Amino acid sequence: MSNSFEDTELTAKALELERFLPEGRQSEFRTLVAAMADEAARNSAQAEETVRLREHARRLGGQLKRLQEIFRGNDQAFATFRSALTLSRRLRRMDELPDMLAELSRAMGVTTLTCLLSRELFAAFVPPGFPCPAAKALTTAINALPRADPGRRVYVGPVAALPRPDFFFNPAVLTAQPQLREGSCFIAPLADKYQPKRRIGVLAMADSNAGRYCAEKGTDFLEHFCDVLAGDLLHVKIHEELTRQREADELTGIPNRAYLRRHGPAVLSLAERRGSSVALLFCDLNRFKAVNDTFGHETGDAVLRDVARAMAGRVRTYDLLARLGGDEFVVLMPDAGPAEGEVMADRIRHCVAEVAGDRNLSGVPGLSVSIGVAVYAPGQDIDDLVRAADAAMYVDKRNTPPL
Repeated sequence: MSNSFEDTELTAKALELERFLPEGRQSEFRTLVAAMADEAARNSAQAEETVRLREHARRLGGQLKRLQEIFRGNDQAFATFRSALTLSRRLRRMDELPDMLAELSRAMGVTTLTCLLSRELFAAFVPPGFPCPAAKALTTAINALPRADPGRRVYVGPVAALPRPDFFFNPAVLTAQPQLREGSCFIAPLADKYQPKRRIGVLAMADSNAGRYCAEKGTDFLEHFCDVLAGDLLHVKIHEELTRQREADELTGIPNRAYLRRHGPAVLSLAERRGSSVALLFCDLNRFKAVNDTFGHETGDAVLRDVARAMAGRVRTYDLLARLGGDEFVVLMPDAGPAEGEVMADRIRHCVAEVAGDRNLSGVPGLSVSIGVAVYAPGQDIDDLVRAADAAMYVDKRNTPPL
């Protein structure tokens, strides 16, 4: 040790005692005292090291606590991100979008969440009332967002800094919850992954907590989710577009046989669960071949379009009108029995007569319609019901007097 015997406080006290020792024991005593002094010095150094280590451990504990908080925050953010991805990937039809967004708002834990979609791309697919501003208005609003960081494509900051908060958020919500105007928001454009420069919409979230969305906080998860959401929305829209093309009759524009086969079973299933009735009308135009032969196929096609348009104007909003092919049409009527079916059959006979009159077909070769009505019996499928109505139609056709 560096401490010498003479330099310690213990030395002075030892020297006072040394004179009482027997002769010849002083050297041994001094060695013992020196060893004790060295031990005391070591203990003092260890105590100082212990204090230093405790302080270091305290600092490490604080850092560990902060790391745990960061980990918990990231873990929670990832769990939220995963839930959001699940909701987005579960979307199958555009009419499910409002419910999906409501679930997304709850999963994100935000006060309000809005999705705006381009009118030109999505208005024909989303439910009535869904916010679809024109693409030009959407682009103008996005370009007007404050840009603290020019390289950042999203806006993260105070709601109050928005030039038009009522464009991105429902004005009724802003009025009902005025604290939102003092809060913060995240607004991200939704881009077409096939044409990255084209914006198909916007996802906007606002919270009354002014510190929730700020420039200092990372938004990587949110931005990646917006990319996924934009892709999912486009996929669902394109799928519906292709389905409509596949299930729409090319000539008349009304649903076709594929549409009836796809949606008819759901109507029958609902009726069976509720114990309600369903009627199906099978309509076949009389002497349509003679119209084609006399006036040509172009006129025949025009007549079919006129008949389809006239029938669509007579059926109820929730009835399913479809063209099976050629001059055959069906009307599937939920909550309808034989009486309602006959009333609808009379309407259709009148509308076909009107088309015949407008097209000067009331004489020769003439145009009318034979209609068979069948009522759903539990256990039937849609093909069974169509066949039953078809059989009833042939009975009606045999009873139709010739011109």
